[in-house]
Amino acid sequence: MKYFALLILTALPMISCSGNEESTFENSKPVEKQVYAFDYKNYAVQSISAYKGPSGKKINPQESYLKQYWATYQEPAWKKINLDLKNNSLQLVSEASADHTYSIKIEKDSVFINENSGMSFIGIFNRNESSFTLKRSFRYIKKMPRENVNALMISQKAVFGSTDDQDIFGNGIFSNPLEMTETGDDIVWTNVDYYYKN
Repeated sequence: MKYFALLILTALPMISCSGNEESTFENSKPVEKQVYAFDYKNYAVQSISAYKGPSGKKINPQESYLKQYWATYQEPAWKKINLDLKNNSLQLVSEASADHTYSIKIEKDSVFINENSGMSFIGIFNRNESSFTLKRSFRYIKKMPRENVNALMISQKAVFGSTDDQDIFGNGIFSNPLEMTETGDDIVWTNVDYYYKN
């Protein structure tokens, strides 16, 4: 009888411990992934806007029109993207040139990079699908020489994020489409999404 009582007292803490282990296991959450390596999959043109002089008329071109301005818009400059949530950094990896690393801020699913002393929208991070959508905008503006200015002005660039009318007009070469008074005045921009998967 004495041994039986000792056996019960010895087994009691083990039963109690095993109960604690189960409750600890039930309450634990899976460890969230901190580093993602995305590979480029495909692209989609989201919008195309074009205006032509001499009347500043808006035209509605098809995607094939873009090849006149950007021969390689269908391929991103970066084939891989590394997203490090622990260190708040994003690295754009190129096979042909130097890689670029940025400090980032994420709001909901929107990713912003610290660029040119400010935060710029660069894309969408979908945690559930382990995917990243890189947002790029291509802009082309040509202003033919005027009577008082003999210089031809051309601006062609690619930026992160998206472009709207207010990003083009009132910020430089033309204040509005009505100022496109010469034949050859030309404005084209397109917003392209590049899709990456983990």
